[in-house]
Amino acid sequence: MARVDRMTGTALGGAPATGAVRLPPLGDVGLAGLFSVLLELEIWLFKPDTNAPLVAAVAALAVGGALAFRRVRPFPALLVNLAGMVGLIALGNPSNFIQWTSLVMVWSIAAYGRTVERWLGLALSLAGLSFYFVRIPDQGGLPVFVASAAVWAMVWMVSLLFGAQIREEELREAGNVAHALAAAQEERLQFEDARTGMARDLHDLIGHTVNLMLVHAEGARMALDDDPNSTRLALDTIVSTARQTMMELDRLLKTLHSGAESGLRSPAPGIESLPRLRDQLIAAGVDVELQVHGDAAGVPGSIGVSAYRIVQAALTNTLRHSGASEVTVEVNVGPSTVTVDVSDSGAGLDANDVEGFGLRGIRERMELHGGDVAIRNRSGGGVQILCEFPLDST
Repeated sequence: MARVDRMTGTALGGAPATGAVRLPPLGDVGLAGLFSVLLELEIWLFKPDTNAPLVAAVAALAVGGALAFRRVRPFPALLVNLAGMVGLIALGNPSNFIQWTSLVMVWSIAAYGRTVERWLGLALSLAGLSFYFVRIPDQGGLPVFVASAAVWAMVWMVSLLFGAQIREEELREAGNVAHALAAAQEERLQFEDARTGMARDLHDLIGHTVNLMLVHAEGARMALDDDPNSTRLALDTIVSTARQTMMELDRLLKTLHSGAESGLRSPAPGIESLPRLRDQLIAAGVDVELQVHGDAAGVPGSIGVSAYRIVQAALTNTLRHSGASEVTVEVNVGPSTVTVDVSDSGAGLDANDVEGFGLRGIRERMELHGGDVAIRNRSGGGVQILCEFPLDST
């Protein structure tokens, strides 16, 4: 999946992100509305001699309205803007505003478009500029055209540098997230290796002890009537071996359960580990609000692990795909249920996302515990993942 720019809805490197409905930023909508109004006023009020005013009005709406999508769909927006401009110019209606919209689109395609789209957008914009001076020659001769083309190229180059900074920041942020996830996975693998070693130790210890006690018990049973001393010695050995084994078991179990003292993590994260997960996302640039209500210490370990993994999957999905800048995580521990509510302010889900982005794994975890899960778009924008664990199922 592409990494999504939380502000523009474009994917990392300027490519449009897939799998989410992206709405234009309000600032771009306002800019589009402003130029649309100015162009319409110019046609209907300030230039009564406008050729084909109805056609010109439609073309003007295309010129101004395309600005709303200059960041979420930069290349299609440039094409629509250019088509409207060509229509106005072909009708012989020079405007005092269309050149400014063209400059905005040149800036936008350089900053937010793909590599091929940037160069093609510049070429098409210069071609539209040429058509303007050819169709309406009284607007200036070759020197004016050359000067205007130089301005267009300069704006494009400056915006190209601006876009490179944006992409560099996105790459750095994505790298930080990948590093944090890799570190967490490495830590988990280290613990799994240590736990596997402990399991082998337990297996060897218990297997050896049981076999040893079995041999001495069998010898004691056979010598019970004929050789009481041998029987007593065998029983003493069994007692001694059992005590030594219990001491070794205590040591291994303490090592397993006290990860901090042994230099290991606790065997698995739980609800009490959510602040660390929140801090990782905050460091990656997402504002996460965490609220935990109730006694999390009393939650069974299996539910605590699943709750943590669900929140982790939801936050990872938010960071990579939704473009959200704010997330709220609320955990409520009740007498009979544990509810986990993760809500973000991102782009939302469409029909293709229902089984993707880790959502299938969330459902599978809930099915394992016999719980309920609801994954839906919020009315105000964004996604809500609501899970309810029954405590009586454990």
